[in-house]
Amino acid sequence: MAVSSVSAYSTAASSEVTQAVTSELDKDAFLKLLIAELSNQDPLNPMDDREFIAQMAQFSTLEQMTNMTKALEDMASMENYSAVSYVGKMVAFDYTDSEGTVTPVADVVVAVWFDSTDGVMLETATYGDIPLKQIDGVTTYSAASAS
Repeated sequence: MAVSSVSAYSTAASSEVTQAVTSELDKDAFLKLLIAELSNQDPLNPMDDREFIAQMAQFSTLEQMTNMTKALEDMASMENYSAVSYVGKMVAFDYTDSEGTVTPVADVVVAVWFDSTDGVMLETATYGDIPLKQIDGVTTYSAASAS
C-alpha cells in the first residue's frame, strides 16, 4: 500500500513537471523533471547510465539553444540602435509619390525612431519617414557639397 502511494506521488510530480516543460520548455523545467525522475526512481531498478547521459546531452543542447536565442535577440536590438548613426548622413532610397511614381532620391536623415509595425524608421528632411529596409545607400553629408 505504501508503494502505490509513492508511485502515485511520483506520477503526479512527473506529470506536473512534464506540463511545465511543455508549456515553457526552459532549462529550469528540464532540471525539475530530471530531479523528480532521479528522486523517485526505484532503488532496485535505477536509471540506465546511457539514458542519464542522453538526458544530460539534451539539457546541454537546450541550454545552448537558449543562449543562442538570447544572442540573436541582442544582435537584433543592436541593429536598431546602430541606425542612430544615420542621423546627419545622406541616404539614397526609392521614393513613391502620391501618384505612385517611383523615383530614386537622396535626402539627409534628421531623426531615427522605432515603430512597432514598420521597424526602424528614418525621418528625412524632405521626404518624411522612410523604413530602414528601403535604404539603398548611405554617405556623409556636407552643406558645401549640396550647393
